[in-house]
Amino acid sequence: MAGSRSASLHRGTEQPLRHRTNYRELRRFTWLRWLGTVGSIFILVAGIGSGATPVVGNAFWDTPLGSFLGRMLVASTIVTFVGIGMLVVAWLGVGAFVFAGAKSRVTSVNTPMLMRAFAAWVIPIVFTAPLFTQDIYSYLAQAAIVERGIDPYSAGPVDLLGPNDPLARSVPLIWSHSPSPYGPTALSFAWAIAKVTGDGVIASVFLHRFVSIVSLFVVAWALVNLGRRCGVSPQFTLWLGILNPLVLLHLVGGIHNEALLLALLLSGLELCMRAIHGPARGMAPDGLPEPGSLAHPHSLDDASSVPAWRPWSLYVAGIVLISLAGMVKVTGFVALGFAGMWLARKFGSNWLAVVKSAVLTAAVAGATAVAVSVGTGLGFGWITAQGGAATVRSWMSLTTLLGIISGFFGRLLGLGDITEAAMAFTRGIGIVLVGAWMLRMLLATFRGRIHPLGGYGLSMFVLVILFPVVHPWYLLWAIVPLSAWANRVQFRTAVVVYSAVFSFVILPRGLGLPPSTVLQIYLLALLFFVAVMFVVVAYATRSKVFRLH
Repeated sequence: MAGSRSASLHRGTEQPLRHRTNYRELRRFTWLRWLGTVGSIFILVAGIGSGATPVVGNAFWDTPLGSFLGRMLVASTIVTFVGIGMLVVAWLGVGAFVFAGAKSRVTSVNTPMLMRAFAAWVIPIVFTAPLFTQDIYSYLAQAAIVERGIDPYSAGPVDLLGPNDPLARSVPLIWSHSPSPYGPTALSFAWAIAKVTGDGVIASVFLHRFVSIVSLFVVAWALVNLGRRCGVSPQFTLWLGILNPLVLLHLVGGIHNEALLLALLLSGLELCMRAIHGPARGMAPDGLPEPGSLAHPHSLDDASSVPAWRPWSLYVAGIVLISLAGMVKVTGFVALGFAGMWLARKFGSNWLAVVKSAVLTAAVAGATAVAVSVGTGLGFGWITAQGGAATVRSWMSLTTLLGIISGFFGRLLGLGDITEAAMAFTRGIGIVLVGAWMLRMLLATFRGRIHPLGGYGLSMFVLVILFPVVHPWYLLWAIVPLSAWANRVQFRTAVVVYSAVFSFVILPRGLGLPPSTVLQIYLLALLFFVAVMFVVVAYATRSKVFRLH
């Protein structure tokens, strides 16, 4: 009796203690959410002056306020970097909650809280100028080309629209004479926006950002379900794959169509997995079904009866979505192989099963490509229009960098300028290595050694590393899928460091400045960031609403 009363008293004191702990955690999470929101507001205001504004048709930037901000390029860039710093700190702080919850399996931070933080951080970015790139103006020009009934794969925007066209004048110089590298899915979305907005640049930018945000909500849904299949907590996969500052800054701020690509691809993979295994119920850490788990009655795992039409329709729908992703950027087609190999495991553990799966998957993908290419009237020029980006020399590309270094030593040895030949050689070797690695991942998927999501993510990682042209956001092709699969501390640490550092490597306008100016910007941004954080933390320690303790 005394022992029972003692245990009761212990539970009575433990519950309020746990309640106070949760309350402190929630208060700190709220403070971090507000910190990231204020950082996004800094980006909103300063991005108007430091971002990639259009050459013409910029109604707001022609106003006195817009003109004033535009003239203060250096000051606006510094404030933008201060806002990015606050956003990165908030993201890292939220990550501390996620990591702690992953270790203890108990956390007061749930997925709705993370999605509300995502909304709070991303909404201010919607209303600023395009950031870190001018690619959005290529999208607008290519949409205008489609709207006027011209083949976007025949020549560049300046060639097809004319050098005096308002939309063509804002296209980056390196893409002004290049045919569209994007497939009919991407151009169809851009064309639909052009039908609504006409030549309105600002309205078009907002609608493209709206598509990016909707796409990221679809990505969040897919990642949560895929993460459950791979033994990764929804909180972690949302934090790393959706709240990631690279995602916010480049897929929303920069309005890259990788958001649409990932939404179609990951939702397609989830539908394929749902067709084979049923709804996500939680899987082993290696991403394989838990031993002894019951098959869902509407999945191909259900061996007790002939599979019904529903799982097959889900698989076909998944392949259609992945094919549509490949018609945003052709790298999306790689996922077809991993979905097909996973299906082949259901047909049997032999090469005849691989052939059956390949025929089915290829038939659905081919029919989708033909239907979309013909139905949109864009034809098949997107297949042969690839490769224009290879003319760019990207310092982040390992194969390109090796080619440039080889050319430098060639000149030192008196061999002349062999840079182009060296780059062709190193890039060719890179393609061979990527092909070999992807084949290895496909075989590992077929043998059940790796989940198709992990196989695809690792393939994208190697592809980006050895790709002829690499931009900081390209690694999101791998980071976002792997956030729902990879659970090794080394990987997670590397991704966190990469995401935090590379949030600062590109100037908001996406163009270069003199080295002395760039150094001045970074030093002053660091100084002002420290000052702002000192004020914010000092206020938080005294505020009754936002105090940290």
